Amino acid sequence: MNNPIAFIRNISESTNLPPNIVNNVLDLMINQQCSVPFIARYRKEVIGGIDEVKIREIFDLHELHVETEQRRAFVLKTIKEMELLTPDLEKKINEAITLNQLEDLYAPFKAKKKTKGMLAKEKGLQPLADLLLSTELSLTELQKQFESAFIKPELGVATFEDALNGAKDIIIELIAHNPDLKEDFRKDFWNEALMTSTMKKEAKEIEDAHKYKDYFEYTEPIRDLKEKKATHRFMAIRRGMNEKVLSVNVAFDEVAALRKIERFYPLRNKDLMDLLQKCYERAYKNYIHPSLDLEIKTDLKKFADEHAIEIFKINLKNVLLAPYLGSKAVMGVDPGVRTGCKIAVIDQTGKYLIDTIIYPHPPQNFKTQSAQIMDALIHQFNIEYIAIGNGTYSRETLAFFEQLVSAVVTGKVKATLTSEAGASIYSTSDVARKEFPDKDPTVRSSISIARRFQDPLAELVKLDPKSIGVGQYQHDVNQAMLKKSLGSVVESCVNYVGVDLNTASSSLLSYISGIGPGLSEKIVAFREDNGRFLNRMELKKVPRFSEKIFEQAAGFLRIYNGENPLDGTFIHPEQYDKLTTWAKKNKISVHDLVHSEEYIIKMQNDKALEKELGSYTLSDIIKSLKSPCQDPRTEFQSTDFRKDLQDINDLKLNEWYPGIVTNIAQFGAFVDIGIKENGLLHISEICDHFVENALNELKVGQSVKVRVTSVDFERRRISLSRKTVATDAPVTHTTKPVKHEMRDHYDKEAYHKNNDSKTAAPAACKRPNNDTPLKNKAFAALKSFKVK
Repeated sequence: MNNPIAFIRNISESTNLPPNIVNNVLDLMINQQCSVPFIARYRKEVIGGIDEVKIREIFDLHELHVETEQRRAFVLKTIKEMELLTPDLEKKINEAITLNQLEDLYAPFKAKKKTKGMLAKEKGLQPLADLLLSTELSLTELQKQFESAFIKPELGVATFEDALNGAKDIIIELIAHNPDLKEDFRKDFWNEALMTSTMKKEAKEIEDAHKYKDYFEYTEPIRDLKEKKATHRFMAIRRGMNEKVLSVNVAFDEVAALRKIERFYPLRNKDLMDLLQKCYERAYKNYIHPSLDLEIKTDLKKFADEHAIEIFKINLKNVLLAPYLGSKAVMGVDPGVRTGCKIAVIDQTGKYLIDTIIYPHPPQNFKTQSAQIMDALIHQFNIEYIAIGNGTYSRETLAFFEQLVSAVVTGKVKATLTSEAGASIYSTSDVARKEFPDKDPTVRSSISIARRFQDPLAELVKLDPKSIGVGQYQHDVNQAMLKKSLGSVVESCVNYVGVDLNTASSSLLSYISGIGPGLSEKIVAFREDNGRFLNRMELKKVPRFSEKIFEQAAGFLRIYNGENPLDGTFIHPEQYDKLTTWAKKNKISVHDLVHSEEYIIKMQNDKALEKELGSYTLSDIIKSLKSPCQDPRTEFQSTDFRKDLQDINDLKLNEWYPGIVTNIAQFGAFVDIGIKENGLLHISEICDHFVENALNELKVGQSVKVRVTSVDFERRRISLSRKTVATDAPVTHTTKPVKHEMRDHYDKEAYHKNNDSKTAAPAACKRPNNDTPLKNKAFAALKSFKVK
């Protein structure tokens, strides 16, 4: 199907976009080497204003098309070189749509060594195989008439029985490699087959095998596992299989399978029926079923990977675009007990100023001295916020500041807990060592906490996105696909916000359209040698900063208080001349245009300018002029946790607690309520109405109010709800875990920050030995989870 017009038409149908838009996007990406952020923001006129998601979808479909066509060309070339390419086969190969269909056609020709069927053909037994499938003669009559034709002792065919065995091998492989039959089976397997899992005998010797208890006797239709809401179950089953705890198989009705083969190869001769049925059975059991079993598991894995990565991408985007504090001096605190609390101070631009250590906790208990040091630093550096990492001893550290540090007690300075996910990884990274070569990792960590609080995006780009801790089964999915997808999210977010060219780190600059790591370091080096950039045109003085890179990058790089006020906006330099001409025509300067609401409105209504620039472009220019320093992120608002809540033992059933969503999975969300243990807000408890996808109702970083519905103190699990209905009942300490079917209905990776936890997701299908009296308890415990 190597037809460009048909290809464009297919993408158009898949994306529900006009063919000319698809063609324009591909032309910009492939021929003009434009980045996705650049196309989405500065080429809206030619792409119809579609967003980055659609642009990437078009390109992904293009890459799949290229992969398919390369494979098609390889298959045709290989079979042709073998001198086995018939016109009919060539037609089928050219008409194949999917890679699976191509592989079905190629399968008979890609054997690494000669199969039994191939050897039998070399012995001249193909005609006998054809006879067995078509003759009306009995086996005895067949032997009488044709025995002498097929017995060839010199080729290893000493008897007619040898000839029959060879012919059967040919028939078995003929059936196994019939592409039409395989495709028919494929459709039926997806619609009717079941995924089954059982516990392996050796699993009893494996530690933590009980985590997969829900899957020890488990069955679920394959078609259900392909639904998005079920992908986490397949990932759990697969993990159990990889850990040699579970035996996992695709089950299909064998009787129905043999009947299907009989429809393709009818049994017309009763005398040969038993012989052929055994061939059919071997073809199915030895070839067709194992092949489709592997294919379906592979396809389900790919589908589950894609969905898990999609959730990760959404969570990551929300973390990166979280509300930012902005230009305020911040003190970062990495809490500690015996080794003390590590303190670092940064100024309004994120520049590191000073660090120290205080010991307000046991065994030292230097509370008074520590408070005095903090007040002195706060006064000296005009600190407005104190960001405390939410790890070990964070609540005790927050209490110290709120009770003893006078600037916090009086309300002059706000102390708050903030996520420290990834801070420890940054502190030992090459980026951190290069940035602070003389500092201890704990100091680097506290600097990172302060900077992340001040501007999450600018700090988090220094980390591998996987270490931010908002993924689901992130260590099980395709790592190349994950890296590519998360990289595109970071790139999208950075360009969506834009960066200050004179303060941005090389890590942040590297994600700007067209730049990359190498050039970003050259920009920083140029800035250090020559001072701040005064206008965007100075970028062309940076080594290797070509005209093409300037085109792709310039609009996303801001220069505030520079020579040209347009440099502080998202307006691209390619539009400067037109805007300058328009300003002169209206007898104002460009500087006046940026600050004049009257002329902005006049420009907005100028139809001639709209025709010259395009409606999308003019609309974006007007938006930039109205808000020159526009930052699409909202400003930070702190969440105040309940002060009477210090640890899990303080929780009270049915009471409401403020919290922050820290992660979202297919089955619900995890919420930080101000203590060490996150609570699980199950998808059924998110709202009073039905929720199909938690991502439609919540996002990472969102402030929520949640009600405690159950607490398992022994396993330190908390179940939460946002539903309005509540009953008054005292919370009870459980000494024995509540038995329930879906005990592991959570993904510990979501809150065990960078720990590849081995926890199974919930099973959902009916299983034998269901403990009916425990149903209500099971449902109540469903939403609980286990902490470290």
